[in-house]
Amino acid sequence: MKIPIIGRCSLVSLLEKLCWLLLFAGLALSVALPWILDYYDRIFWHDNLGADYIRILLVLYPSAAMALSVVWQLRKILVNVNGGSPFSRENARRVKIVSVCCFVVAILFLLGIVPSLLAPMLGLAFLFLSALALVLSELVRQAAIYKEENDLTI
Repeated sequence: MKIPIIGRCSLVSLLEKLCWLLLFAGLALSVALPWILDYYDRIFWHDNLGADYIRILLVLYPSAAMALSVVWQLRKILVNVNGGSPFSRENARRVKIVSVCCFVVAILFLLGIVPSLLAPMLGLAFLFLSALALVLSELVRQAAIYKEENDLTI
């Protein structure tokens, strides 16, 4: 069975619906962050988190906001792709916003606020994703310019 990539009942439509699910789940998890962190404190740190509790929340809340923003931007990109305009300046701007969000998360984790050996590795991964998204935004922007020029040609 071959699923169509774009159009009604396509992979893009499925991904767009998945973005809505991720947005609602992300909002619920963001609201529940203090309780989730308390649970992890009891299970893994045996109530020894102490002063790190606030520092961790100061990283997780902005990171959650950036993640929700990324999912929102990706959903809007999928809408444009399904609407027949994948190469637009608007999509280029949206990919650039994704790059900025990844950069913010990278800085938060690279600052070492979270007491974990994994945090710097996550920071470097998000820094790489930020650079990659920045390159992709330029690619989409140039494709949009070529498309605009092509549309003006008779």
